[in-house]
Amino acid sequence: MYRLVYLAYMLMVASAGVTFVFLEDIESDYGISPWGIGLISALSFFTAVIAALAIAPYGDRGHLRTLGCLSFATAIAGNVWIGFATELWSISISRGLAGLGAGVFSVVGRKALIGTDTDDGGETIGGFISAAVAGFIAGPALGAQLSEWGGIETPYLVLAALLLIITVPTLRWLGSIEVATDEHTSISEMIPLLKEPGVRAAVAVQIGLFFNIGVFDATVDEYLTDLGVSNAQVGLILIIIASPLLVIPRLAGRFVDNAERPARLMLAGFALFVPIVLTLGVWNGVAVFIGFAFAQTALESTLFPTTARVVLNETGAERSAIGTGLVDAAGSLAASVSAFVAPVVYDAAGGPRGSFGMSASVGFALLCYGWWSVRQRDLTKSAVAAT
Repeated sequence: MYRLVYLAYMLMVASAGVTFVFLEDIESDYGISPWGIGLISALSFFTAVIAALAIAPYGDRGHLRTLGCLSFATAIAGNVWIGFATELWSISISRGLAGLGAGVFSVVGRKALIGTDTDDGGETIGGFISAAVAGFIAGPALGAQLSEWGGIETPYLVLAALLLIITVPTLRWLGSIEVATDEHTSISEMIPLLKEPGVRAAVAVQIGLFFNIGVFDATVDEYLTDLGVSNAQVGLILIIIASPLLVIPRLAGRFVDNAERPARLMLAGFALFVPIVLTLGVWNGVAVFIGFAFAQTALESTLFPTTARVVLNETGAERSAIGTGLVDAAGSLAASVSAFVAPVVYDAAGGPRGSFGMSASVGFALLCYGWWSVRQRDLTKSAVAAT
């Protein structure tokens, strides 16, 4: 029954993927400005921030079925509404509801899958990430195909119906499982976690990864459309690009679960990631873009479970929801900001060179901060050992 958690999260994330393949159509058909497209792109990330901050403590208290009910209700309502929305305010609110549902379920699903210990936490969260990516890459393909048959609203209605079908069995399972809990967990406990250098480095890397995801998601449809790519082809390209995220995260998580210094591995991977982001905007061409974007997602596949492992080493199972919630909130906030800004930068600063150049610059600054944080920790440990 635990596979229902993977399926539910996959379907919730798929609605985000559906929307991204329609951004160019929404901009042209409904006369929405670039900042409006940025707002639509950003809202699902921003509502995930709210979910991670507000809901995570209740996850650690064990209220999984109640939170699951909230998640399904908002995700289904958001998908039904967005299919028929035609104005900026209605598209934004409905997309925000869908994002809130996915954000709440991210907290619920991780807590449920980790259960009572974090020994295999990296592998477990790696599998959860793969389920999310499966939804994200299936979304554009589903949207492109079903919209040809029944209009833009069809893929959203199909996703809402599938979520409705699995709601009851998923909630029943969430209410029956055993998880490690902490009845006194609150949002305020996230702040002390940031005193740990490893956690700060993980948050920095997560911000860098999701800042680029926001840029990528908000501009990739326009970029590929400018290169003459159709909606159906955009969906296929996204499937190719995201395919490493279907397989690698679980394997990388299994590896990092046994690593002695996961923070060092995390920063080394991020050091490779940043220059690849820069190259995405340097050379125009569909084949070149696919190649570098494929390499980028391969590195993301290793970095997501690694950041989770670094944080879980500090929180244990009892506080895993607020630990992963902290990282998710930081990443989602970064993605919401970059998704809002990226379409404007894309139009005003040379297209992909401006948007991905901005992303790489932010990533380099965060990489330096992460290395500094881990270096300070190592120096402190050396000083303690010497005394």
